[in-house]
Amino acid sequence: MLVTAGRFAAIAALLLPLAATAPTPTTDATAPSKATPLHIRPTPRILPLSALNHIFDHDAPSNTSSTETLVARSVLHSETSLVERDLFGEQPEDEDTVLEKRRLQIRASCLDSTATDATISSLFYYGGQGTTVFLCPGAVISTTNAIFFTAPQQTLTTYGNPTGSTRATIRVTASNQSCAVYGAWSGANNVVLRNVQVDGNRPGLGLLEGGLALLEFGGNTVGQTITQIRAFEPRGWSCLHASEGDGNQCSSMIISNNAIGPSGHAPSSAQQFRKRDSTGSYGPYNWADGISIACKASSVTGNTIMDATDGAIVIFGALGSNIQGNTVISNDRQLMGGINLVDFNPYGGSFAGTVVQSNTVIANTNFIKVGIAVGGLVWGSDNRTASRTYGGTIKNNVFRSGWTGYFGYAIAASGHNSTTITGNSARQANFGGVESSACFTSLFPLPPRQAFVDNPWTTPGSTLQAGFYKNLAFGFAICLAPGRITARGSPY
Repeated sequence: MLVTAGRFAAIAALLLPLAATAPTPTTDATAPSKATPLHIRPTPRILPLSALNHIFDHDAPSNTSSTETLVARSVLHSETSLVERDLFGEQPEDEDTVLEKRRLQIRASCLDSTATDATISSLFYYGGQGTTVFLCPGAVISTTNAIFFTAPQQTLTTYGNPTGSTRATIRVTASNQSCAVYGAWSGANNVVLRNVQVDGNRPGLGLLEGGLALLEFGGNTVGQTITQIRAFEPRGWSCLHASEGDGNQCSSMIISNNAIGPSGHAPSSAQQFRKRDSTGSYGPYNWADGISIACKASSVTGNTIMDATDGAIVIFGALGSNIQGNTVISNDRQLMGGINLVDFNPYGGSFAGTVVQSNTVIANTNFIKVGIAVGGLVWGSDNRTASRTYGGTIKNNVFRSGWTGYFGYAIAASGHNSTTITGNSARQANFGGVESSACFTSLFPLPPRQAFVDNPWTTPGSTLQAGFYKNLAFGFAICLAPGRITARGSPY
């Protein structure tokens, strides 16, 4: 439920007045990102302190004050709690009794499915710096607004930090809600989201146009961590957004060992940018990212992104970041880009110091248009020199396909200066797809489908490994549509 370190004085100071209503949160706590998408800013919902009494005193003796009860609960893991004293005696007990007592101890230590976003945000708000809120294993927390981190070094997790299906689930349920957890505001330094599942509920509620990412982190912060979570079916544009903050302040985020996706929907037809008649349920612009990272000097490692539809990992510059050891898989949904280095904002086109290494991109049973997209011309048609992206290193990544899965290209580079691409392998990948009517086929046909393609007139100063096809000036490679597999395997 609630554990904090060294906060007795702060708790007492809050409880002595026992204010009927919470102080009004500051309006600048939800300052928007300046470049990466952060549309409608949510406002935290904070309960009156008196509304939280039932959380702390439901097991307490009738003569125990609110302050004493809250303190007892707040040190549950460092001192013997009221419940633990009642449950654990000195007498021998059989295995079933021990298991039941353990279950009751956990229940007394965490929030069950009756909790809401307001409950959790309020515990963070009153608990202050260092607060940890535990959710019960198996709990389903229905939210109608985002859960807010409100101070540095706060943690939200499932009790015991499980890594499988027993992790608590945080679910979006409101028609106007797309964000489940929000940490992208000044003051949320070193907060941690870990060992939970987050359900964006798009199948139940549908796409929310202009909605926030399912998880919004970053902003004017340092040292945030998102680890061991499962996040899926966002209603907005991304599962996890690590925004850059004002003046690109965000730094040193850790995004590790998470399971992300499914995320968004590809168009039901081959036509990407406008829906044809009678082609199915999903038109264009239903797609969504897996991880969208703009926070500099960050680490994105060991994540598995399955069935994203826009970019599985989209790098918005994120200067000095390491994108390593991630696995991107396309099973049931088409994917436009596995790992993307295509966005000019928010760093003026720079990817300096950013390294994309030792990742695996798998077109298992579906179509990935570009495994790693390098440069804005891969994603569009702006050929101005001033709009080019630049810098970064792409090395030692592996591209593979299942029997029915395939890529348009493993790596496509166009409109990006001074990058290094080396040591990548597509020997076990298939290639295919056709140019759709959205392509510029008559003027700028795309290269034949294969592992590595480069537009050499728009990538000056770059160092590229052997095997790059360099015979065509091309752009907008993601205009490709599904088609038959034309090549199995690659010499490179």
